[in-house]
Amino acid sequence: MKKTIYLIRHSIKEKMYGNNESNDSNQVKDEKKILSIEGEKKAFKLSQLKELSNVEEVWCSNYVRTIQTAKYIANNRTKINISNAFDERHYGDFDQSTDREEFWINQFKDENLKNLNGESQKDVRNRLDNKINYLLEQSDNKIIAIVTHNACTLFYLLKYCKLINAQIPKKITISYNGKILIKDSIMDSPSIMKLEFDDKKLLDIEYIKID
Repeated sequence: MKKTIYLIRHSIKEKMYGNNESNDSNQVKDEKKILSIEGEKKAFKLSQLKELSNVEEVWCSNYVRTIQTAKYIANNRTKINISNAFDERHYGDFDQSTDREEFWINQFKDENLKNLNGESQKDVRNRLDNKINYLLEQSDNKIIAIVTHNACTLFYLLKYCKLINAQIPKKITISYNGKILIKDSIMDSPSIMKLEFDDKKLLDIEYIKID
């Protein structure tokens, strides 16, 4: 059975934070980050795309910004399902000597690289792959939207795609069957990777940007 999976990067998150005097860990603080005002507007614009008009099932990560993006796609037509299988890559505990941007790039080059209590590229890809395969097997719906994050989407795509280049500042180039999907960039926020499957066999990937 042919099915379409839309892997959607969440809309623009709020950056104007001051003091945060909660006792939350850095991980939980990241999970709680909300969309900016511009992000809310772009999430609505995303939901108006003809590509998403026939979505039958909506999933998202456990992060507030993906849930806030997903609500526009669901638009009271369908329920929003939440799974930590679609969470952003967990960084874990950085060593004080580690350059974070360099680490971000090196995780694309080394699928096993990770911090203490963190996840590698391979770890993230495996949890997405397991959940997406489950949805392809078990879901009766043919068009499924998954609102998730930049790095975890790109890590998952490396199951099928070729990494051509990865460099600072956070620029990668990947291709699928000789077709460049992203060149010296990352996924826009928001944007879509459209994956078409026949059963669990991938047929094509298309990158869809929002004007």
